[in-house]
Amino acid sequence: MHNNNKELTLSAPLSGPVLTLAKVPDAVFASGAMGDGIAIDPINDTLYSPCAGVIIHVARTGHALTVRADNGAEILLHLGLDTVELNGEGFSMLVKDGTRVSKGQPLLRYDLDKVGQQCKSLVSLLILTNSQDFQVRPITLKAVKVGEPLLHIVARNGSAAHAEVVGGPEVHGHVLVAHRGGLHARPAALIRQTAQGFKSQSQLHFAGKSAPCNSLIGLMGLAVGEQDEVQVSCQGPDAEAALQALLTALATALPDDHHSAAPIHVAPLKRPAEAGVCTVSAPRRDWLAGHCFV
Repeated sequence: MHNNNKELTLSAPLSGPVLTLAKVPDAVFASGAMGDGIAIDPINDTLYSPCAGVIIHVARTGHALTVRADNGAEILLHLGLDTVELNGEGFSMLVKDGTRVSKGQPLLRYDLDKVGQQCKSLVSLLILTNSQDFQVRPITLKAVKVGEPLLHIVARNGSAAHAEVVGGPEVHGHVLVAHRGGLHARPAALIRQTAQGFKSQSQLHFAGKSAPCNSLIGLMGLAVGEQDEVQVSCQGPDAEAALQALLTALATALPDDHHSAAPIHVAPLKRPAEAGVCTVSAPRRDWLAGHCFV
């Protein structure tokens, strides 16, 4: 249950210079594919909660977590860039899924020197993964200290509307996930963005669990690793095209482009799939299990 407080001020979870997302040296974050938010280049070694709420996701590698505020805002706190590749080294998570936290509570400690030397960048993100439901306004773009006002968010009217139920044919396919580190924040954002380009509803299935492909938190919560085999199911008027695009997105690792902030594009299906078979144009066809069940 969310309260009726539509407005919320988020405090700085770290100390350091503030950057707009467009200046983040990572194409996925800079494009806004994950949602609206802000970045900080930290100078301290502890991440604090920007608001009161509940922890709804903790990355298995300890470099990121998500807080659901009492007004329903889902706030991803992502420490550094490409820090998933450190496999938890240098990080000490202080909370777990389901923990109730207060504003300003310590959430994560990390070795500033060790992580800074081994990751691509220490620039850290605060992103509303459901920012389509909120208006987001930065309060400052200067250097901040922990606890100072950083972002003001206001719930949009009608943001709680339910998704339309979609009927039609359902198709399924299997694929090995090619993304380094599995479905952490950046590749999960790509999958969500791909799914949102179609009318059909899609689900990702792994290890007995499922998540909608348009839910960033749901996808990350599946804890899918690199080279894990997953199943994708799509239902709706463009289900086969959606399936082809999602299988390709899962089977194609993100490029190591540390400077470009170009938007992500997914090629549409150029020809219909043959009955019962999913034809996927992916750079590494050996990663695809090949068959769809219609």
